[in-house]
Amino acid sequence: MEDLIKQFEKDLRQHLENVYSASVEPDDIKRLDQAENTVFDFVDDYLLESALIARDVERLTQEVLDQFARSKINYIE
Repeated sequence: MEDLIKQFEKDLRQHLENVYSASVEPDDIKRLDQAENTVFDFVDDYLLESALIARDVERLTQEVLDQFARSKINYIE
């Protein structure tokens, strides 16, 4: 189970970075918002294809989002 959760975390981080980087939006805050808005669908799809359940990844998802946002905001400033 721990390996599945670690893989989920890695995949979520990569997903956020891909969406953020692919955005053509010139405003960095809007790019961050676009990336964050895709997370629910990403998690739903991921859970459908894995043995994980929402309870397994709920807290981790929020932590990854918070870390990602902080890293981008610090980069912008």
